[in-house]
Amino acid sequence: MLWGAVAAVRLWSAYGSARDGLAAMTDVRAAATQDLPTFISSIGGEQDDTPEEKIPDQLAAAARSFSDARDQVDSPLLAPLKVLPVVGRQLRSVSALAGAAATTASDAGTAFGQLSDEAAKKARTPEERLAGAERTQQVLTDLRGRLGKLDLGPDEGLVGPLARSRARFVEEYDRTMDTLGRAVTSVTGVNKFLTGPSTYLVLAANNAEMRAGSGMYLQVGTLTVDNGRFDLGEFVSSADLLLPSPGATVDPDIQSLWGWLVPNQEWRNLNLSPRFDESARMATEMWAASGRGKVDGVIAIDVVGLQRLLEIVGPVEVPDDTGGSTTVTADNVRQDLLLDQYLTFRDANDRRRERLGRVGTAVFESFNERSFSAYRLLQALQESGAGRHMLLWSNDRVEEDAWRALDASGIVPADTMLLSVLNRGGNKLDQFLGVDAAITSVTAGDNRRMTVNVTMANRTPPGLPTYVAGPFPRTPVRPGEYVGILALTVPKGAGHPSVVGGDLFLTGDDGPTRVLTTKVDVLPGATAEFTFQFDLPTSWTQVQVLPSARVPEVTWTAGNQQWTDGAPRTVPLVDLG
Repeated sequence: MLWGAVAAVRLWSAYGSARDGLAAMTDVRAAATQDLPTFISSIGGEQDDTPEEKIPDQLAAAARSFSDARDQVDSPLLAPLKVLPVVGRQLRSVSALAGAAATTASDAGTAFGQLSDEAAKKARTPEERLAGAERTQQVLTDLRGRLGKLDLGPDEGLVGPLARSRARFVEEYDRTMDTLGRAVTSVTGVNKFLTGPSTYLVLAANNAEMRAGSGMYLQVGTLTVDNGRFDLGEFVSSADLLLPSPGATVDPDIQSLWGWLVPNQEWRNLNLSPRFDESARMATEMWAASGRGKVDGVIAIDVVGLQRLLEIVGPVEVPDDTGGSTTVTADNVRQDLLLDQYLTFRDANDRRRERLGRVGTAVFESFNERSFSAYRLLQALQESGAGRHMLLWSNDRVEEDAWRALDASGIVPADTMLLSVLNRGGNKLDQFLGVDAAITSVTAGDNRRMTVNVTMANRTPPGLPTYVAGPFPRTPVRPGEYVGILALTVPKGAGHPSVVGGDLFLTGDDGPTRVLTTKVDVLPGATAEFTFQFDLPTSWTQVQVLPSARVPEVTWTAGNQQWTDGAPRTVPLVDLG
C-alpha cells in the first residue's frame, strides 16, 4: 500500500511538471508562433522587456519542467508498472514525450539564444556579414538535425487523454520541423546568393503607375554579387528597351489574355499577370535578346522595398546633375519617388527617369559600407517579399528555393484572390486612387456564390504637372482622369463569372488561377463601383488574399475581418456563409 501511495505521488508530480512545461511553451507560442515570418521577426527583439527577449528563459523553464516529468516517470519506483501490457505502454509513451519535449525546449532555447546574439551583431564589412550568415545557417542546420532524431515513443494503444496529448505534441513538432526546414532552406539560399559570384537583373518599379501585383518596371539594370559585396551597374530606362521583335517565349495563358500588349517586347507590360516567376523568366530572355548577355536571376523592387532597405542602411546621398546631392531617407523616399521627382523635373524626363535608378544605386552601394547584421537583410527580404515589394527569381535551384521559402518568389498559389488595377492612362495617378474591396458569399447546394464589391475613389488634387495627371499625348483623356483595367485573380475553379458596373473585358486561366477583368474610367473627385461574382465549389474552404503592392494599400473586408493588403491574409470561406 505504501508503494502504491508513493507511485501515485510520483505520477501526480510528473503530471504537475508536464503541466508547468506546457504552460511555459504556451507563453513561447504567444510570443513567436511556429511559422517562418514570426520566427524570423521574434529573433530580433531589441528591448529587454519585449516578449521575444523572454523566449530563451521560457524555453529553459519548459525544458526543466519536462525533464522533471520524465525523471518522475522513469523512477525505479514505477519500474514494476512498466512491464504491464497496457499501463506500461502509457508510461513509456509519457516518458518518451516528456523527454522529447525537454530536448526540444532545451535545444531550441540554446539555438534561439545563439541566433539572437548573431542578430544583434552589426557586421562592419560584407565579409563579416557573410560569415554571420554562415554561422546562422550552421545553428539552424544543427538544431534541425538534433530534433529530427527524437523518439516520440509508442503511438498505439494509448488511453484517450494521452493519445490526444501525443497527437497535439506531434502536430506542434511537425510544425516546428517544417519551420526549421524552411529557415534552413532560406538561409542556405541567401548565403549562396551573397557568396556569388552571380548577376541579377534588377527591375525598378514605381507604385505611382501600377501593373498586376507590382508597380510598372521603369528602370532596368544589373546587380553583381560577389563575396557579400554588391555592384549595381548603370540603369536603363525601360522605355528605351522596346524590342523590335519578340524577345521571349510567352506562357500560353498570358499570351491568350495579354498577347495584344506584346509583353515579350514592351518591358513596361511585363507584369500584366501577377505571376512574377513568368515575368522574371521573360525578362531574362528579353535582356539576352537585347544583346546585353545572360543573367542568373531577377530582383524586382519598388518604392516600398527601397524604403525597407533604407530602414536598414540609413540615409543615402543621391547625386544630381548639378554636382550636388540630396538626402533620401526611409521617411521621405515615398514622397520623393512617387511625386516630388515629377514636380522637380517637370520637363526633364531623362533626369526624372534616372532618379529612381540613382536612388537604387545609392542604396545598394551602401550595403558595402554600412554596418548591419545578415539577419536584418533576411528579415527585409521576407517582409518585403510578403508584401510583393521585393520579389526574386533565380535559375539556381538553391537560391530559388530560398526565395520561395521566404515568400519572396511572387509565385501565385492556387487558392489566391488578388485585386489589381492596371494603369492604362500613361500617368502617375495610382497614388491618388483609393481602392476598397469587400468579400461576401452565399452557399447553395454544392456551390458557393462569391461576391467581391470594389469601390474606387479618384482623389487626384488639382495643379499637378501633365506627366503625373495626364493626359498622355494623343489620347482623349482629361487631366486627372484614371483609365485602366480592374483585374481580379481568383481560384481556377471559379465558374459563371459576371460583373456589375462594367462589362467583362478579359476572362481566362492564368496558371493555377483565373482572372476576371473590366475596364475602369474614373474622373477626378469621382468614385466608381464594380461587383464581381463567381461560383466556387464548397470544397474550397478558404482563399488567400495576396497583396496588390499598391500605395495606398487596398482595404479589404470579409465578415468580421478588415485589413489593408500589406501581407497575405487567409480568409475562411465558411465564415462568410
